Amino acid sequence: MLVDNMRSTPYWVSCESITTAQAYEFKKTLKEGNWSKEYICMVDGVFPDEEIECNEPIGTLVISMGIQCVRPDGKPARSRFKKLWSDGKRSVVSVNIYTGRTHQIRVHAQFLGYPIVGDRIYNSSVWGPSKGKGAEYKKPYEELCNDVREAHRGSNWHETVDPEYESRMEKMASEELTPEPFDYGSQDRPSYDPICLNCNVVKKKVPHDHFQLFLHCLKYSTEKWSYSTSMPEWAINSNVNSTEQILLQT
Repeated sequence: MLVDNMRSTPYWVSCESITTAQAYEFKKTLKEGNWSKEYICMVDGVFPDEEIECNEPIGTLVISMGIQCVRPDGKPARSRFKKLWSDGKRSVVSVNIYTGRTHQIRVHAQFLGYPIVGDRIYNSSVWGPSKGKGAEYKKPYEELCNDVREAHRGSNWHETVDPEYESRMEKMASEELTPEPFDYGSQDRPSYDPICLNCNVVKKKVPHDHFQLFLHCLKYSTEKWSYSTSMPEWAINSNVNSTEQILLQT
């Protein structure tokens, strides 16, 4: 069973040993929102020592991409942030959410001025000079929507034709062509075809940091059960021992 389908960190639960009654209870508590959800994230900046609760409403900005933002006409959302540790440049923060809005943690972290490290969408200057802190976008929602859509449009990753392709075709056109032998099989052909347009494109390599978001689902629980995962390596403070690390989370 896939839980939290539209969130940033999908969470799987095995249904092999769950009875019908337990499955019903599971679904009922999920629908009623009687779940405690704890996440861990790494944010830019030194997060304050005190616990901070964010209750800013969240609404859709770019419908086609599912991108959200803090806006007055959005749906109620509630998140509580607590710093675990900081290295002076970045902070690892524990987050409890009490509503389940799409991208809720990412949007609230952005609003507080501590966007998540590696967040290609919400940790960007396209949201304004302060990257959307305090929802001060410095532009109308329509303009913001267009700018964000433009920054993340799929065509940014389209392959482009090799600039030497046309000149190579002209050269080949002026040369004498040698017919392919009748017994020439597919296994005899090279992997690269100088005539094929699809073989003559400049492929864009996606940087490795596009595949990692420093946001991790740590624990889901109700009054009757609890499920937790281990802390990700990036969230562990190497300057403290394991006992102190556990105390930081409590």
